[in-house]
Amino acid sequence: MGTIAVGRTLDEHGEPIPGTGFEVDPEGIVAEKLSERTGPLISNPVSEEWIAELEPPDETGGEHLSGLFVIAGKGPPEHYHVGYQETFEVISGELTIVVEGTSHHASAGDSYTVPAGTVHKPCYEGDEFAAAIGTVRPPARTLPIIRTLFGLTHEGKVSSSGQPGFLQGMVMTDGLVDDTVFVSPPPALTRPLATLLAPIARQIGYQTTYSKYDTPEFWERHVEQPSL
Repeated sequence: MGTIAVGRTLDEHGEPIPGTGFEVDPEGIVAEKLSERTGPLISNPVSEEWIAELEPPDETGGEHLSGLFVIAGKGPPEHYHVGYQETFEVISGELTIVVEGTSHHASAGDSYTVPAGTVHKPCYEGDEFAAAIGTVRPPARTLPIIRTLFGLTHEGKVSSSGQPGFLQGMVMTDGLVDDTVFVSPPPALTRPLATLLAPIARQIGYQTTYSKYDTPEFWERHVEQPSL
């Protein structure tokens, strides 16, 4: 049996856009994990990332959150998590994790844990994709943050490099100071500005995260959901 395409971006008519998504073996480990997901498959077409929740916090007593993480490109910008660690257990392909400027390569069967407060970014440097089980301890606000960043991308509200608009970025910088911190531009510059501008931006409707991106309906309109 051949591979099948999943996770393609859908156009305004609900049709998959050619060249998006990734190919999986329907009998392979990635397809198996996709079939076990507890929420919709979400994607970021700019950074070429896909995430499907596997163990939500309410099933782990609030101890951790885990999900399938698939990456075929540059991934997220460099960042660190203030109060939680992140572990990548690679199940397919070769994942690169840049930690404090040093690249670490993990193959299927390898596991890599990034401690809290450590600047890092996952990325992919091959021709297909890498897949891992990502786990954060404790769950913090990980999924709402990711869903908002991915949702803004699908709505065309980020730059070609994946950065939110200026005021949106100010609100997120201010609202995520105790959770996830992006290091470019440097926080020493963005935090004072965010403290000043975020209250104004909130008054005109900007939020740190948006509940509409937490709904399966949003993702079913924007991302091809696997039938496995």
